[in-house]
Amino acid sequence: MKIYTQNSLTENDYTDIGKHLSSSGILIYPTETSYAIGANPLDNAAVKMIYDIKGRDFTKPLPVLVKNLNMLINIAYVSRQEEDIISKFWPGPLTILFKSKISGKYFFTSNSEFVGARISPHPFPEMLFNKIDFPITATSANISGEDSLTDFESIKRVSNGFEEKIMLIDGGELTGGASTIIRIEKKKVIMVREGDNNTKERLVCYMKNKKILQ
Repeated sequence: MKIYTQNSLTENDYTDIGKHLSSSGILIYPTETSYAIGANPLDNAAVKMIYDIKGRDFTKPLPVLVKNLNMLINIAYVSRQEEDIISKFWPGPLTILFKSKISGKYFFTSNSEFVGARISPHPFPEMLFNKIDFPITATSANISGEDSLTDFESIKRVSNGFEEKIMLIDGGELTGGASTIIRIEKKKVIMVREGDNNTKERLVCYMKNKKILQ
């Protein structure tokens, strides 16, 4: 495994990390909540490794981070109401389940009709997107069924025999928690998972103001 310290990353380092992801590599990296395990979601070989590393059920899709709306619309349909929510809550720990454009084509969707995506405010993925033109998976870097990981020493143990394919980004101790997950159904905002942050409270205020409380 190759290890980088986030605070000392250079432009060349980000270029190397981008090339690693473009070559079916796996990346464990910091987000605004906990450490995530990433790969190019359009690379089925890399995505399969993530499922194997985590011991994750292949029927469970993987969420992704995107750079911007343009990147999102390559993989999902986005309604005007979803665009409005995006403008108010992204970047941030809010994952939205969008209608998928690509179900059945890629392992990470697990044939779901939805694609879960968000924009992260963490500086590492923000800088990385200057070097890659594809989304990155953002499932938590843990063994399935176990707690999400917030400290670097813990994530070094998540390899499961794939050490040569993994790069690690040491982002120090993270705040922890999980993103809130929602979907839009018949113009109603459905709370799929309440995250460990104040996003739910902000959403409730938004829904009351829009008269779309569900």
